[in-house]
Amino acid sequence: MTEKEITMEQLEETVKRTDEQLDLMEWKMDNVEKQMIAPLDQNVCLVNLLKSVSEVRSDYQQLRRELVEVQALQRELSTRLRTQLRLVHGKFARLRQRIAAASPPR
Repeated sequence: MTEKEITMEQLEETVKRTDEQLDLMEWKMDNVEKQMIAPLDQNVCLVNLLKSVSEVRSDYQQLRRELVEVQALQRELSTRLRTQLRLVHGKFARLRQRIAAASPPR
């Protein structure tokens, strides 16, 4: 497996984990909204709400870390692709020069 393929695979895995975290946060936020709509006991509701807010904050911080990781992987991949593109352009230019030097003038 090439470095590019490994980096792409890592990027895809990180994006998948981030997507799962977003889904989890959405589910938790839905639960918080439901608890706010139908409170059983005000103290219990408040404690549950504080727990949910704490969990959402923690999930959000984890999501931000994963997004930073995704951005770093994207930059790394972009840099590698640019480097490979420069190498291909250089090889193409050298091949064109060889062909031009080897072909007889018309």
